[in-house]
Amino acid sequence: MKRAMKRVVSLAAGIAALALASPGEAHVGSPDAVEDGQAGPYHLLVTIRPPEVIPGVAHIEVRALDADVARVSVVPLPLRGPGVTSPPVADEARASPDDPRLYESTLWLMQTGAWQIRVTADGARGAGVLAIPIPALARTVRPMPRFLGLLLVALMALLVAGAIAIVGAGTRESDLDPGAVPDDRRLARGRTAMAVTAAILALALVGGRRWWNGEAGHYLRLIYKPMQVAVTQQRSSDSSAASDSGLLQLALSDPGWLRWRHTDDLVPDHGHLMHLFLVRSPGLDAIAHLHPRRTGETSFAQAAPPLPAGSYRLFGDIVHQTGLDETVTAAFSLAGAPPGAAEASAGARIDARVDARFDSDDAMAVIPRAASVAAPSFAFADGSGRMRWLDARALRAGDTVALEFAVENPDGGPAAGIEPYMGMAGHAMIVARDFSVFAHIHPTGSVPMAALSLVEGAGVVDHAHHQGMMFAPRVRFPCVFPRAGDYRLFVQIKENGRIETAAWDLTVGPAFSRPTP
Repeated sequence: MKRAMKRVVSLAAGIAALALASPGEAHVGSPDAVEDGQAGPYHLLVTIRPPEVIPGVAHIEVRALDADVARVSVVPLPLRGPGVTSPPVADEARASPDDPRLYESTLWLMQTGAWQIRVTADGARGAGVLAIPIPALARTVRPMPRFLGLLLVALMALLVAGAIAIVGAGTRESDLDPGAVPDDRRLARGRTAMAVTAAILALALVGGRRWWNGEAGHYLRLIYKPMQVAVTQQRSSDSSAASDSGLLQLALSDPGWLRWRHTDDLVPDHGHLMHLFLVRSPGLDAIAHLHPRRTGETSFAQAAPPLPAGSYRLFGDIVHQTGLDETVTAAFSLAGAPPGAAEASAGARIDARVDARFDSDDAMAVIPRAASVAAPSFAFADGSGRMRWLDARALRAGDTVALEFAVENPDGGPAAGIEPYMGMAGHAMIVARDFSVFAHIHPTGSVPMAALSLVEGAGVVDHAHHQGMMFAPRVRFPCVFPRAGDYRLFVQIKENGRIETAAWDLTVGPAFSRPTP
C-alpha cells in the first residue's frame, strides 16, 4: 500500500510539472504573485501569497479599483485540463472592515502542481472573471516545535506503557474470580504476554519510524530546486577588436528536481529565451539587461557588456514550455574591457544600437548615485529628460503597492510619450542590497505573459511586435517587497528609440502583523 501510494504521489507531481506555471519562482526570495488586470468590466489588483508547504493555505487579497464592485469570490482550479470546466463551489472573499474595496480570503492548495486562482467580481455591470496562474510548490520543510515533539514522545511512552500493562493484566487476571490472587503460572503467563507485547510494539515503532523517514525523504525530493548556471568569460580571439570585452558563456544544469523538468524546452517570453541581468556588487552601481542567444540545448552566449570590471551578481529569467518560469543565479567576476576599449564611465548609458554584438533590446548603465524618497527625480545621463517617482513614500514589507513614475522633459514638462519596450510600457528590477531578493516586474505585475497565456480563455495580448504604438509618459508597477531592508529599484523605459535606466534607493520597513481572514 505504501509503495503504491508513493507511485501515485510521484505520478501526480510529475504530471503537475508538465504543466507548471510558477510566477513566484522567477523571483528570488519573493514568491508572492501580483496581477493588475481586468475581471470583465472591473479593474482589480490581486495579490496571491502561496504556501511554503503543500498541502498549505494560500492567502488572497483582491483590491477593487472600481467603486461598483459589490462581491468577490475566489476558487482554485487546475491550470489546464478537464478540472478547469468543473470548478468547486467558490469561496466568497470577505470585505475588509477598514477598507470596503479590499477583499481577503484563504484557499487550501492540497496537491503539488500548476493551479490558477479564478477571481470573480460581481457588481452593477454584471460579473467578470480574472484568472491568475499560481504554483503549488513545496519550498521548505516546516520543523516540528520542540515542545510539541516532547509532548508527543511523552504521550507515546504513556500509550506504550499502558498497552503493555493492559495486555499483562488481561492475560494474568481476566478469568480469575473476584478477590482471587493469581498463582505463579498466571504471573509467568502475564510476564510473557507483556514481553511479547513490548517486542511487537518496539517493532511497530521501528517500522513507523522508517515509514516516517521514508515519507519525509520523498517530500524532500519534491521541494523545489531551481536550475543552476555556470558562467565563464572568454576573450575575443580577434585582438584588433579593442572594443570587444569578450564573450559570456552560460551553461544551465538541473540539480536533480523532478525528472519531468527539461533543459531543452525553453520558450520566448517578451520575444527572448532568456532575460539576463548583471548587477555589480556590492554597490549596485552598474546594471545590464541582456538577451543571450542560445548556442546549444543547455548553453547560451552573450557579448560581455562594457561595464566596469568587478564582482557581479547574475540573474537569468527563463520559461519552460510547461509554463514553469525560473530565475538562475550566479556570482562571477567581470573582467572589464581590454586596454584601449571604451568602458562605461560614471552615470553613462550604453546604447546597444551602435554595437552589432548586442540585441536592440539590450540596455546597460552605470549609476553611482540613485534618486530616493526624499529626492524622487532621476535625471537621465544623456540629458534627454528625467523620471520622477510620483507619491514617493516609505514602504513596508508585505504591502501590495503600485509604484508610479512620470517621464518628463528636461524643462519638467511631460514627455511626448514612451515607446513599447518588449511589449510593455516599462520594466523594473527590485534588488535587495544583500541580493537576497530579486524581482523583474512589469506594469501588469509579476506574472509573466507566458504563464498567463496558458490559462484557458485568458486572451493575453502580446504587444511585443506592435509598431508605432505609444504609451502615456507614465508607468506603474504593482509589487510587493517581501521583507524589510535596503533595496535599489531600477526602472527602464524606451523613449525616442533609446532605452533609459533610472534608479532609486529605498528602505523598506518591517511588516505590520496581518490577521488571518
